[in-house]
Parts: sequence; C-alpha cells; structure tokens
Amino acid sequence: RIVAARELRKLAMLQLFKNEAITRVARKQIEIRALELNWYTANYDTMAVQAAMFAGFAFEQISEPVPEGTGPLTEAAYVGLTCVALGFELCVCMSCTFCCIFGKGLALRGPHGAKSVHVAVDNLQAEQKLVFTQFVVGIVAYLISHILEMWIYFRPKIAMTVSIPLLTFVGLILYYIWHILDVLVMDESRAVNGTIAAWAPYERIEDLDEAVYKPIESMQTLYRSGK
Repeated sequence: RIVAARELRKLAMLQLFKNEAITRVARKQIEIRALELNWYTANYDTMAVQAAMFAGFAFEQISEPVPEGTGPLTEAAYVGLTCVALGFELCVCMSCTFCCIFGKGLALRGPHGAKSVHVAVDNLQAEQKLVFTQFVVGIVAYLISHILEMWIYFRPKIAMTVSIPLLTFVGLILYYIWHILDVLVMDESRAVNGTIAAWAPYERIEDLDEAVYKPIESMQTLYRSGK
C-alpha cells in the first residue's frame, strides 16, 4: 500500500508539472500577442486624439455663418467638405473608442482563452485600415475646405495669394502620406503576427473553474432547490 501511495503521488506530481509546462507555453504566446494588442490600441489612441482635435476645428468652422452673396456652388462645396471632415473624424473617434474598450475587454475576459485574444487582435488589425482611411479623408476634406474658405471671406487677389501655398502644402501632405505608406507599410500577407500554429492544440484547454467547479456548484444548487 505504501508503495502504491508513493507511485500515485509521483503520478500526481508529474501531472502537475505537465500542466504547469502547458500553462507556461500558453502564457508565452499570450505575452507575444499582448505586444500586438498594445500596439494596435496605441495606434487607435493616437488617431482618436488627433481626430478629436480636427473634429473640434471642423465644428467651429461649420458653426460660423457663410456671408451673404456667396455663390451657391462655393457655399455648398465649403459646407459639404466641412461636414465630411466633421463626420469622418467623429467616426474615427467613436471607432477608436469602441475598439480600445471592447477589443481589450474581449482579449482579457473572453470565454475561450487564447482564442479570444486571437479574435481581438485580428479584428483590431482588420479595422485599422478602414479607420485610418477615414482619418486621412477627414483631414484632406478639412484642408480643402479651408482653401474654399479663403475665397468666401477674402477678395479674389488675397484668396489666390493664400490658396497657392495652401494647395502646395496639401499636395506635400498627400505626397508624404503616400511615401510613408509605401516605405513603412507592408502587405498583410507578408506581415508576421504573434500566432504560433504549433501551440494551437493547447488553446482548447478550458477554464478549470468553469469546467470543474461551476458544474458541481450548479448541481448542488439544484439539489438544494429540490429540482
């Protein structure tokens, strides 16, 4: 009996060591994916702050009445571009806020463990391109609306004098955006992510508390209630 008890203890110790090794492997993968999660949320935070600033500028601009005698096409283009800038920047603010709140929430409290982290990171990656496009379109619309504003509030000679450098800067901004994207942004099919396919079988491990204790607690509750 003593020998059998010792063998059982050894088996129990081996099981604990194996479980600890699996848990350590799973935690290492989560630490890698956490780097991606923090990077994406930092990007969203940056875009949200800048978009809120431009949205404030656009709201202040659209709240100013257009002078009487302004051409209907010029007025419509000016107001339309300002609305586009305001709308897109507000969309960016809301999208970034929701992605940061619910993306991190899914990664931290998701019911499927590591799979929930993968879903959160992958969706943050998928949404980033759309949010960035909205951010850039809003800024460009805001800059062009400023050029039209010069023609509404100033004489043609002054408006022309101001419009030339403004158009030059808008062109330079667009060029540098394209250049930076061309140099630094890689194709998604070639990008490396933190998912390790060899560790995928260990992602199916359930929460021990949910799998073991909660069913027992539920059975005890049913027993006490007499059902």
